[in-house]
Amino acid sequence: MNYIYYKDPKGNFGDDLNGWLWPKLFGEEKPDNDAFIGIGSILYNGSPLFKDLGNKRKIVFGTGIRPGYRNFTWDDSWDIRFLRGPLSACNFNNAYEYIADAAYALRLTNEFNNIQQSKKKYEVSVIPYFKSQEFFDWKALCDKLGFHYISPGSENGVEHTLREIAASKYVIAEAMHGAIVADILRVPWSRFVLSTPFTEGGKVSEFKWMDWLHSIQLYNTEATHIALYRRSSLHKKIRSLTGNMISAEFLVKKVVKDELLSSLSNISDYYLSSDSVISSIDSRFFEKAAQLKQEKGVVLAGR
Repeated sequence: MNYIYYKDPKGNFGDDLNGWLWPKLFGEEKPDNDAFIGIGSILYNGSPLFKDLGNKRKIVFGTGIRPGYRNFTWDDSWDIRFLRGPLSACNFNNAYEYIADAAYALRLTNEFNNIQQSKKKYEVSVIPYFKSQEFFDWKALCDKLGFHYISPGSENGVEHTLREIAASKYVIAEAMHGAIVADILRVPWSRFVLSTPFTEGGKVSEFKWMDWLHSIQLYNTEATHIALYRRSSLHKKIRSLTGNMISAEFLVKKVVKDELLSSLSNISDYYLSSDSVISSIDSRFFEKAAQLKQEKGVVLAGR
């Protein structure tokens, strides 16, 4: 199979998890007539990821819809095993089941138990969205809070990030797969929102988070929202009031940084899916993975 997923030039832990996880479960990529589509909110019309797949069988394994102006359309070449959550399933008129985000397949790997049992080294770890990295020196910011910073990129390798999350007692995440992997590893997590309304789009971000959260039966979670003022009317107002004598960019960034520090330091509500939900996900993922392995002639590995 060919593993199809989004690859950011600077790296993004959630997307890059595909390249680490699927070869461990289904073997290395081989050129055949199957395209495997796993982790990501990448089901949308016109996706460049699918333009060269032609009539290949497209196996959807826990993937999510990326909302747009039109519902995602598909044909007989799409082999939809299951979707990420109920919102994605609605796009398909509930013709296909949902289980949870494809990343929960991590629990089926031989490496999972060892990673989960990593010694706890950090009280609280922070994982921003990968497009939020440019706005602040996150390492310095976390040091000031007494928190541990986990990069949302994959510059140190996916397994390193997995172990960093497992070594945390609590995780505060803007990156959705930071929270998802924390939940997989049974680390209580909390969500904050900073740049995603601008860098990802509020509609997309909320859709994918609710899609996942409802799949694991968490319906009343709260997120910590931190206003990120970009080049807007606030900059113009500051320039007008100061006669351009003070950098609007500097002041706005300081306001956001102060709010960010205050907001993160005051987070006290953390979440975790129930053990019964995890047990159900494990059973259903094992069944789906075993079925695909049998079809592809792969010896079943993991639990």
